[in-house]
Amino acid sequence: MAESIKLAYFMAVKEGASYLGGLLVTDTSGIPLDFRYTEPITPTHLQSILYGKSLEPHLKEEVIQKTLLKELKTPPDLFILSATELAGGWSGDAKCPVLAVQKSQETPLVKVGTTFRAGPRDILLQLAEGAAPLRVMFAASVDAAAQEQAMAKLLEAGYHMDLTEPLERVTVALQSLVVKGS
Repeated sequence: MAESIKLAYFMAVKEGASYLGGLLVTDTSGIPLDFRYTEPITPTHLQSILYGKSLEPHLKEEVIQKTLLKELKTPPDLFILSATELAGGWSGDAKCPVLAVQKSQETPLVKVGTTFRAGPRDILLQLAEGAAPLRVMFAASVDAAAQEQAMAKLLEAGYHMDLTEPLERVTVALQSLVVKGS
C-alpha cells in the first residue's frame, strides 16, 4: 500500500473584483495534510486594461498557483484541478502530473481497476463495482507513461476516498474566507 501518495487539489476563484486560491493536500484517505490559500488579489484598473483577457489565467497560474506550490513542505504526487480549469487550457507549472477528475454517467466497466481510454488525455477508471466510472482528464503536458502512473495512484486512493470531493472542500473553504473577510 502506498500511503505516501499526496494528492493536491487546487482551486482559484473570482469573487467580485478579487481572485483567491486554495491548495489542499490530502493523503489517500482524503485526510488533509496541508492547506494553503492566498488572500484576495484585486488587480488595478490599469492592470485589467494592460493584461486584457490574459489577466485571469496569469493570476490563477502564475501568481496564485505558483505561490501556493512554493509554500508546500513536500511536493504532491498528483495536481488535481477542476475540469473547467483544465479545459480552459491550463498551462501552469506543477512538477507532477496535472489532471481533473469528475464523476461520469457512463456505463460501469467490467471490474474495479479497469480503464478505458476515451481519448489521448481522457480515461475512464472503474473505482467501485456497479458504479459509473470516474472520468480522468490530463493536461496536455502529461505523457502516456505519466498518465499510467497517475492512474495507478488514483486507483489506490479511490479505494479509500471519493476523489472528487476534496475539490468541493477547497471551494467551500475559499468561500468561507471571502465571507469571513467581508
